[in-house]
Amino acid sequence: AWRQMAAINSNLAQTPDCTLIQPCMITSEAQSTMDHNTTTTAASSATAPSSAATITTNNANTKTIYLIRHGVAHHNVPDPRTGERPNLRDPRYTDPSLIRQGEMQARVLGEQFRRRGLLYFRNEEDAVTPCESSMEVDQGRGHDFGSHDVNQSSNDSSIARQQASLSQTQPIELVVCSPLTRCLQTASYIFPSYFERGDASTSIPAEKQFSTKTTKQTIGSAVHVLDASCKVCCHGDVREAYGMHYPDKRSPLSQLKANFPNVAYHPSLTEHDTDWQPNTRETRKDVSQRIQTFFAWLAQQPQHNIAIVTHGVWMECALLGYYPEVLEFGKKRVYNCEVYRGELSPAKND
Repeated sequence: AWRQMAAINSNLAQTPDCTLIQPCMITSEAQSTMDHNTTTTAASSATAPSSAATITTNNANTKTIYLIRHGVAHHNVPDPRTGERPNLRDPRYTDPSLIRQGEMQARVLGEQFRRRGLLYFRNEEDAVTPCESSMEVDQGRGHDFGSHDVNQSSNDSSIARQQASLSQTQPIELVVCSPLTRCLQTASYIFPSYFERGDASTSIPAEKQFSTKTTKQTIGSAVHVLDASCKVCCHGDVREAYGMHYPDKRSPLSQLKANFPNVAYHPSLTEHDTDWQPNTRETRKDVSQRIQTFFAWLAQQPQHNIAIVTHGVWMECALLGYYPEVLEFGKKRVYNCEVYRGELSPAKND
């Protein structure tokens, strides 16, 4: 069940207080199998709640996920002199950083998350507690989370259900990032406290955040499972389509660890990006297969409220694969720092 929750205006650099919110009321039912392990379930109909939606709401194993595209980076900006888009096959654009506008986008989005009570903060004793109540939100600002013009819909009950859902949100427990710098930077600006090192006497070092277990879903093979205390994980399956385009080639793992030391890096990540090749590029089908693999892995993790900081093509493949209506069957694109909220639940035959 995908609901677009927030979108940062592409002109944020000129108007840093302006945020474009496009609430998406999902009124039809859809269900899709994820690698036979998990399903996405559509929101209940505006006129008749579906049984699938009821199951999702009551299932203790259901996870709430927030898909977030990274902020504007150097390769997203046309040449100011010619207006031409950057040459993505230029090695100078390897794993580019955010520009100032992208940083501002992420900081504004982080403030919106904070006001909605979606962030954890450490109190004076370094115990992790939810941030202050979302009651602080200025109800007069139409671009805050959950704002909805009642004149845009004739179904008051559907609006009430959506707003009730938004008011019952729980703090995000885990942030999963693409291993590309622009995503790690975006996450660090949205979730700054998550990137801080906890109390050395109680926290688990990032390099020891993973353990392995065997489940019936993995058919005898081991799956890497995060410790429940882990706040930020870097996972290769949420990276952008790779190959040919240098912005999608990641930096060496040692460099990422030096820049973001308190992140748990998935054991599958190697020192150098051996997946990226200069003459071949992943197809959307390849990306969709990675998405299925990732969601199957995510279903095995102990956290239930999860943010995924990723890329435009990755998000479009996920949304079009599991709920294409939210992108108007491909007519809409996913822009920088847009957020979609959905639910991930076990398959019925699990």
